[in-house]
Amino acid sequence: MILRWCCSVLLCLPLSLMAAERWQQPEYILDSLIEVGLRAEHGPDPLILRKWHEPLRVHVDYQLPERALHERLIKAHLDQLSDITGHPIRLVATARAANVEVLLLRQQALAEVWRAKSNGGSIPPRTLCLARIWSQGGEISRALVAIPVDRASQEGKLVSCIVEELTQILGLPNDSEKVYPSIFNDRSTDQLLSGLDFVLLRLLYDPRMQSGMGPEQVRRAGRPIVLEYQRQGVIDGAAREVRRGELYSLLGY
Repeated sequence: MILRWCCSVLLCLPLSLMAAERWQQPEYILDSLIEVGLRAEHGPDPLILRKWHEPLRVHVDYQLPERALHERLIKAHLDQLSDITGHPIRLVATARAANVEVLLLRQQALAEVWRAKSNGGSIPPRTLCLARIWSQGGEISRALVAIPVDRASQEGKLVSCIVEELTQILGLPNDSEKVYPSIFNDRSTDQLLSGLDFVLLRLLYDPRMQSGMGPEQVRRAGRPIVLEYQRQGVIDGAAREVRRGELYSLLGY
């Protein structure tokens, strides 16, 4: 009787609660970091941890109107990324001073501009927004983001493009349906950072996680850090903490 009642309760739990219980498990967090951090969305998997050592200097190339709105969205997200990771990120006035270039342009210009800026790179089929990082030995030295604002707005994905692409260039470049809830899961409805994304970013930029680490090194180095986060309440409070970002309030969450 008691066993049947317990099983009924579990079946009645909301899917969101059951998912939250999964993502808060230390091994799930480590698996997720390896999945989105050490693999590639296109091309061969590098299977090493990639992160920035230098501060990010971001130049936004506005090729469309409504600059003030786009600038506010981008700045709000970059500020939150810097807060979470502890890594310096700032906007700069010129492309010459930047190591990250963000292109806000029209869909019709995307292919030609992307090819020129990415040294001949092509656009995979059904791709909306684009990001690319350049790294050596796991140290990221340059990044490029392109967002076709007209098409992204028409499809209701402008904010999710800004959030996902700017987050991915920090060293989490892969999309995966194995990682949930997350902006890196194309089947997820999340437009803004989730609690799991918060933990992955913080873990990636923990100084004990070194660029160039392989999967087993990531597990060995990351496991005590995640257990530390668990004891400190970082994981339990991640979903609440991430909602303090300015984008949440700007969008009425």
